[in-house]
Amino acid sequence: MRAPVVANLRGALHWPVLVPAMLLLVFGVVVLSGLEVLVAGKWLGGWHLRQITGIVVGAAAGAVVLLVPYKSLVSRAYLFYAFNVVLLALVLVAGPMRNQSRRWLTLFGFDFQPSELMKLTLVLTLARFIRFRSSYKTFRGLWAPFGLTLLPMALILKQPDLGTSLLCIPILFTMLFVAGARARHLATIVLLGTLAMFPVYHGLKDYQRSRIDGFLAQIGLADLGGADQTEADRTPPEKAGGKAGRKVDPKARAKADRKALENKENYQVTKSKVAIGSGGLGGVGHGRGEEHALYWVPERHTDFIFAGAANEWGLMGSLAVLALFGWLLAAILGVALRQRDPAGRLICIGVFALFGFQAFINIAMTIGLMPVTGLTLPFMSHGRSSVVVSILAVALVCNVAARPSYEFGRGDFD
Repeated sequence: MRAPVVANLRGALHWPVLVPAMLLLVFGVVVLSGLEVLVAGKWLGGWHLRQITGIVVGAAAGAVVLLVPYKSLVSRAYLFYAFNVVLLALVLVAGPMRNQSRRWLTLFGFDFQPSELMKLTLVLTLARFIRFRSSYKTFRGLWAPFGLTLLPMALILKQPDLGTSLLCIPILFTMLFVAGARARHLATIVLLGTLAMFPVYHGLKDYQRSRIDGFLAQIGLADLGGADQTEADRTPPEKAGGKAGRKVDPKARAKADRKALENKENYQVTKSKVAIGSGGLGGVGHGRGEEHALYWVPERHTDFIFAGAANEWGLMGSLAVLALFGWLLAAILGVALRQRDPAGRLICIGVFALFGFQAFINIAMTIGLMPVTGLTLPFMSHGRSSVVVSILAVALVCNVAARPSYEFGRGDFD
């Protein structure tokens, strides 16, 4: 049976998905509008105005995606994938160096991150590859989808952007699992990937290793100091006066190590947790976060925007943000469950994994439950590339919901 034709844009809107997404966008703009601060005589801010421009661009691009049948997009997925890989390679050659990384290209006067677009391109590509195949149900057959995923991962990691690179893995695993891949095969690959983490760790930048070390020390799986060191071991020779070191009280040493950890490796997380805690039940009020602990949180408008929301709106605001993400994910999953077309269902599952894991990792790192990876919070964090891609992903789900298609076979993915 052919999918019905959606004659106009209004007919393609799926409000159960759109409403929570729009509310998250509004909440993000509101939080960003309260984060302006005066530093060295200059105002830092205007983030909410730039975010609004990203929303406008995203809405225009999303409208185009809504009007093009998703099967047409899936049929061109390999072309999109090849183009995106070229952009990722171009970033490494021509992208400007900022904050020790090359992640951006300048297009028509605007900075754009190809790695953000690659997340959605990967969802389309995997949906195209997996939809009618059964080879992924064997261990050997998993190498092709893994190869499609590892190539952009390697290019993104080279930028370096560890968080976005690692986000590709849960997207791949979730889509494969839903499509029917064997759990034992995926578990074996997880084990192999865990063993490969050790050489990957040593290939990371110093600041990336520092974040991981700080997290492991925070949860007690690593010791950055060493409680049995002598005071002379930690004191420069010119200050030690040539005297033999004396043993330091282990409790005092542990306290000093924790303080050093908070002020160095875990500085961002420590300040984030203070800002979240100081928000209390109802928050300090919109625009007043800079008067309190939020002032000391680095990247409070991007990676740590959840700390900003929790500081200004308190526990109630934090729960509202979590509830909206839960609503959005449940609505996307509902669209996936109603789809019998393998490609449409896989697209929804991929977007579900994209939003779910990215939001979870971002919020978890702001409260110290995961290492700082540099991932943004979808819809809310400042960043035009991020917000445009988030809107495109929602538009793609609405596209699938507006064009229910039926495929007849032995099973959903046959």
